[in-house]
Amino acid sequence: MPTENKPVEPGFDLNAPDGGRGYIVHLFKTVLKRHDYRQYINERLAGDFACTLAQHFERITAERDALQQRLNAADQRIDDFAGGDCEWWQDDESGIWNTGCGSTWSFQDDGPEENGMNFCHSCGKHLVVEAAEQEQDDDWVMNPCKQGHRDVGAAGGVAACNQCDEKIEAATTQEAFERWNATHLVIESAESREEYTCTPSEKLPLSPSKSATFV
Repeated sequence: MPTENKPVEPGFDLNAPDGGRGYIVHLFKTVLKRHDYRQYINERLAGDFACTLAQHFERITAERDALQQRLNAADQRIDDFAGGDCEWWQDDESGIWNTGCGSTWSFQDDGPEENGMNFCHSCGKHLVVEAAEQEQDDDWVMNPCKQGHRDVGAAGGVAACNQCDEKIEAATTQEAFERWNATHLVIESAESREEYTCTPSEKLPLSPSKSATFV
């Protein structure tokens, strides 16, 4: 509906001379803080001119309000998108860094922390380097899936079974690993339970073996 055909707060008909003059009076009073032109506007300002001027100002006001709404929505999307962490981990073979949001990055020297990167270049989230600098002989015990499969592993913020596709996703691999073990408790006796260790690695899925993978 055209702006000039819409009722305008506080109820001026911008197609009628009295409505146009009333709008201009209201504009002077609320925006310009001037009250001394009321009589001139009501008695001497041409009606058709007042309507045209009022419709023009109303279109400008509507466009300004619409633009402000779009800016507010854009700011909110940026805030929502940039919230949280993006975990990065390095491929041992290629040296390329993988991001939790699905991108890759490479450095001539060192890594993101040494190069002063605090935010992911792709998604804008806070950059967190995966805790892969643990000693290589650290063992991580990852419990079997709910169907009893032991071909399990964790990488890129996902803990999963490679046989039945059961998985748990989290912001970081560490969190996914901990949530997996918290929801996959081993109820076998100590004598019959075999512990299957997770050794640091970047690759999923795992080849079938008794060694699960934790990154």
